[in-house]
Amino acid sequence: MDENLGSAMDRYAALLVRNGVNLQEGQSLRIVAELEHAELVRLVTAHAYQAGARYVHVDWTDTPTTKQRLLHSRREFLDYLPDYEVERHRYMTDHEWARLSLAGPEFPDIFADTDPNAMRRVTETRGRKLKFYMEAMMADRMQWCVAGAPTRAWARQVYPDLSQEDALAQLWRTVLHVCRADQPDPVAAWRAHSEAQKRVIDFLSRHAVRSLRFVDPTPAEDGRPVTDLTVGLTDRPAWVGAAAVTPRGVQFLPNMPTEEVFSTPHRQRTQGWVRVTKPAFPFMREVNGIYVRFVDGEVVEYRAEDGQETLDQLFALDGARRLGEVALVDVRSPINQAGVVFYETLFDENAVCHIAFGQAYPGGVDGGADLPPDELDALGVNRADTHLDVMIGSEAMDVYGTCADGSVVQIMERGRFASQGLEQE
Repeated sequence: MDENLGSAMDRYAALLVRNGVNLQEGQSLRIVAELEHAELVRLVTAHAYQAGARYVHVDWTDTPTTKQRLLHSRREFLDYLPDYEVERHRYMTDHEWARLSLAGPEFPDIFADTDPNAMRRVTETRGRKLKFYMEAMMADRMQWCVAGAPTRAWARQVYPDLSQEDALAQLWRTVLHVCRADQPDPVAAWRAHSEAQKRVIDFLSRHAVRSLRFVDPTPAEDGRPVTDLTVGLTDRPAWVGAAAVTPRGVQFLPNMPTEEVFSTPHRQRTQGWVRVTKPAFPFMREVNGIYVRFVDGEVVEYRAEDGQETLDQLFALDGARRLGEVALVDVRSPINQAGVVFYETLFDENAVCHIAFGQAYPGGVDGGADLPPDELDALGVNRADTHLDVMIGSEAMDVYGTCADGSVVQIMERGRFASQGLEQE
């Protein structure tokens, strides 16, 4: 790796600590990473201690080891999660540890030959027993950030025509670019990006948008538009951009990169059908060509061109047939302009508009982070054992907002924010 790239990686590590999780002096940090992420983890750890971290703990993951359980465990043991796992997550929640998760598959297709039912059972058990931890994250009661960390295998997947080393260097350059870490002042670049998102949020709030209609007029085989989906929001919608804020007033970036402005759907107010425009990865398995139809907020029909069995297992999870998120992303985002499929949801979801099946973010409801579960339920906020983003946007997509007074405003035209005060950077 050349010296310039190494220097940019160090700036990136500092950005993850100072802006991503915005680690506070005396706060502890948990890092979740694959073994191949070690070089970046060491840089992040150094910057964390320089920022005054009390303690840094790394949860190293090794995907082939995880796979052995799915292949060889006795079926009755798949529902087991040790009590100590629950207790350490509760400790980290109670003591407000920040969390940084590095996303970048070391073994992209490793689960292609595993039983999706086994994967569902393990995921379901972990999600149920650690729901308090997931809910604390999604309610922004702790700082958390998911960020990209290139690996050799991932680089070859994204850039198959390059040599291994050239692909890795190119993926690093791309990741640093879309995360604004290659700019002279990354902090100022993120500030400008947040201001651009704020203009979109102000427009949506000012017009009191209560539902979003996504229309891709490209004709399907039956002559209908391939997508005509209306997503109704709660009665107290809030729009969220790049930054989030903890109850203590600490601002952080949950995703890096991020291009989305999102809100929380009402679990009973989604109607119509949608074609997913990029690969999806439930249980870390690739599924392509997804079509879904909703009635009164619930998935009543679905199919996949490739990966149907995995999709079956996803929709067998409690709450997975209803939406937990709807997000607007301009097709001019640097991620989409990179011109590649990243095969990593963190990046691909920030290329175009998307929805998410499953657990909802309380932050998408006005004052939602402070509401107890029963009040969130009453507002129509979905609860589930999963949260899976799928991309639905395209350069043919138009998006319309229905306002509280019944009027309609155009929000996007052919995948781009319309010119009604929605100019992007």
